[in-house]
Amino acid sequence: MNRSDFVKSVASEKGISSRQAYNSVNAIMDTLRFLLSNGKKIEIGGFDTFEVLTDLRGEHIPTFKGGKTLKRVLNTSVDEEKKEL
Repeated sequence: MNRSDFVKSVASEKGISSRQAYNSVNAIMDTLRFLLSNGKKIEIGGFDTFEVLTDLRGEHIPTFKGGKTLKRVLNTSVDEEKKEL
């Protein structure tokens, strides 16, 4: 899924216009880039942690670690997830 498809999916899932979804997605991406480029670790509870690590050559490597809730959702079948709701 590319960015355009993601924006369309957000608009559809949330019942908002494509323009609103586009603006929201861009605001989130810009904020993530800004915070990470300034050495901040971003923890979004139940979803993930974004962090920049430095390798042995001094190169900055962006990392993503899925949270427990995200891992559970990804490892639960759709039928099981519907039962929980």
